[in-house]
Amino acid sequence: MRLQGWFWALVLTLGCDPDSALLLPGRENAPVDLAGLTLVARVVHVTDTHLVDEESPARFAGAHAFTSTAWRPYESYSTQLFDGIIRTVNRIHAAGRTIDFVVHTGDCCDNAQFNELDWLLAVLEGEVVNPLSGPDDRPAGTRPPPAMDPHALFQAQGLYRTHRHGDLPSIPWYVLIGNHDVYSMGVFPIVQWPDGHRTAPLPLDFRPGVVLPVNLDPVGCWAHGNVTPADPGPPRFLEFPSYVEPNPDRAFFNKREFIRAMFDTASGPIGHGFTERESGPTRYSVCPVPGLRLIGLDTCDAAISIPGFFYPDGAISAAQVDFLRSELDAALDSGEIVIVATHHPSARLKAAYGSALVGSGFRALLNSYPNVVLHLTGHLHRNRVTDHGGYIEIETCSTLDLPQEGRIIEIWRDDTDGTVIVSYEMFSHIDDTLPALEEDPLRAMRGAARAIALGDKDAATRQKRFDPTGEDPRGRPTDRKGQKKGRSRL
Repeated sequence: MRLQGWFWALVLTLGCDPDSALLLPGRENAPVDLAGLTLVARVVHVTDTHLVDEESPARFAGAHAFTSTAWRPYESYSTQLFDGIIRTVNRIHAAGRTIDFVVHTGDCCDNAQFNELDWLLAVLEGEVVNPLSGPDDRPAGTRPPPAMDPHALFQAQGLYRTHRHGDLPSIPWYVLIGNHDVYSMGVFPIVQWPDGHRTAPLPLDFRPGVVLPVNLDPVGCWAHGNVTPADPGPPRFLEFPSYVEPNPDRAFFNKREFIRAMFDTASGPIGHGFTERESGPTRYSVCPVPGLRLIGLDTCDAAISIPGFFYPDGAISAAQVDFLRSELDAALDSGEIVIVATHHPSARLKAAYGSALVGSGFRALLNSYPNVVLHLTGHLHRNRVTDHGGYIEIETCSTLDLPQEGRIIEIWRDDTDGTVIVSYEMFSHIDDTLPALEEDPLRAMRGAARAIALGDKDAATRQKRFDPTGEDPRGRPTDRKGQKKGRSRL
């Protein structure tokens, strides 16, 4: 799939004058007249990579009967798909559209396991990835060649770094915490017991647990319908537990351990947004480029964590709201453009989880600051752009689920009146129009993964349930192409 060209242009005034009617032309793969414009930043937004250990006993694929996200026939390709997205980012960078930084808005992992977190860093750092967490039970003669085998070792390219991939500047990356990086299966709180062992109790844990699990234990040895390379798919009805070879690398991590891992990378910046390795906040405010502030919030901030309860939606504490206001004030005083990034969209901030601001209040707060131009988010695995009157909220799809894309965003400033222009477009892991950067040995495998997703009726269902039109899992036409002038907020 080729890059889609210039899409929406949102015009926002940073001063007290009405917005200027400056629009970028909506045309595909054509240069725009940049006379009088200064590029503030070119940003890549990726989200919901869901790097998944499908062999883990802490996964219950049987929940597929209730939620289509419990198992996907293409999920074993999650690491290779993310590597493909990174390769496309590097090719864009090397082809002349220099990327200033990447933002990952959470759900890096699928089940908050250490081995999934290791895979995330290995893909971003350009290390060897071993996506197989247990024995390969496929007969040797039935295994595909390594270049087509999602369970085989592979060398990730890694996000562009100076002298490793070329002489261009390295691409910094920032990351947020998503619900799948906090809860088992993305919804069940993880409990640490006195001996340090961590499990996720399920509802009605007084059950015997013979047919259905009672606790999700990633380092355990019994799985309910375990998905193995030889036998992928949800368990059969009333299937008894099966033995799984234990693997301590699968253990659940917590937020602090996630943040700590961000300080043990060769790529920059140190901490990837987070400021303190051993203690401190799970949100941040940074200036990735001059004149631009990125505020990353932790929307997995429920007031109370009850074992066995469901936490699919988001919350932010009163302390985070105070932090957000303080940083927005500081950015306004400094004349900085602001991007706010969260995992959950604004509509998914729920009072039921103790959120100090729900959707309308959150949007009103951002709208009260004329320098806020973007809210970047994920969680719903869809491409959706919403004009909130003073800024735009951009949701980007998952790299695992259809349409398996990332988004490139450009922020420009008109030198004559300070007007800010925001444009965006989608890109795919199988884009074949860009000049190659090193060999891409997994291109055919990723194409096969996409074909499996396209043939999976549940894949389209997962997307369309969030799309009222139900026409296209890639998003509505206005989410992928168009232009709009923003209204003055002053």
